[in-house]
Amino acid sequence: MTIQKVPQQLLYLVYGDKEVYRHEAKFSILTALDQSKNADALVIRVMTDRPEDYRGWPVQVVPLSAQTLFEWQGDQGYYHRRKACAFAAGLELADKTLFVDTDTLFEADPRRLFERIAPGQYLIDEVEFRWSEVRARPQFLKLDRYLQASGHVVPKEQRLFNSGVCGLTAGDGPLMQASIALIDDWSAHIKDLHTLEQIALSFALGSQAVGESKSCIYHYFSDKAFFHAMQALFFQRHGEAFRPELLRRQREVPRRKPVPSLFQRSRIKFYLSRQNKDLQKVGRDLLYGSNCPVSPYIDACRHVWWDQGLRQIQRRGMSQLAPIRALAQGEWPSGWPRPRNRDVEKHLRSYLQRHLQPHGANPGAK
Repeated sequence: MTIQKVPQQLLYLVYGDKEVYRHEAKFSILTALDQSKNADALVIRVMTDRPEDYRGWPVQVVPLSAQTLFEWQGDQGYYHRRKACAFAAGLELADKTLFVDTDTLFEADPRRLFERIAPGQYLIDEVEFRWSEVRARPQFLKLDRYLQASGHVVPKEQRLFNSGVCGLTAGDGPLMQASIALIDDWSAHIKDLHTLEQIALSFALGSQAVGESKSCIYHYFSDKAFFHAMQALFFQRHGEAFRPELLRRQREVPRRKPVPSLFQRSRIKFYLSRQNKDLQKVGRDLLYGSNCPVSPYIDACRHVWWDQGLRQIQRRGMSQLAPIRALAQGEWPSGWPRPRNRDVEKHLRSYLQRHLQPHGANPGAK
């Protein structure tokens, strides 16, 4: 199949058979189409090893073989090297390429972003740090020491970008090859820094003119579990086969992780301030999940807050489990603000009864 070069393209990389990533990609595509004032002119391409997943969708598929994906990992097997290689390969298919991670939501017309991409003018998700701010952090120490030992002088003001969005032009092949070369050099010595790809791209871009896309795109990388739950419900309700109606339907799904109202959050904070610090952490997550507004999509992801609470119990030991065990048996902890919705409270109690034992507590024990 011949893929024609176009003036501009929106490009995704999706591989493997995990449903959540397919849902992420399809939902992101729906938001891009919905925000576009001329959806028919928007060229969306999906690099994937599963072309059949996008049959009937208004996208062009760029097939990837298992061999290509294997080669893109490089000699060190660094998983995220594939993303840099996809950037490099995709540049040949358009004058302007806007590469977006699947865990992104468009909140403005994609055309606004393409207008900001030009030779020597790049676009990324956002500037996260300066090298001087993070070089001494534990996860960056090995890389910093390696850079110093190899004589690589990094400017203190070197920016580190989140590459969840990346806007490049067809002439930027050398820039991407420089980024891949850094990945290959570093990954031979640094094995436990999963953001090497982002750092390499940041270094390759150096002091070039770089703009942020966060005013037009929401990247929910830190809240994935909430969106996975909501998107699973969306596709369960409406199916994955594309039809124009989905553009309207996707607006039903919240665009941020659900939290209680400001009043409720303040109330929770006030009452929990009387508890010990461990219970404050656990209680916050359990109560946030219980006091969010009631709606099908929010109900679908309350358990994400509660999961966080149970992980807090696991991390902090068992000293604070007594009131949680009592809650599972129907006794609301003293001093905790009670959910207004009794059905949600029953749901929480049922959830705790099912899940406490794996975290070291038996809610039925005396």
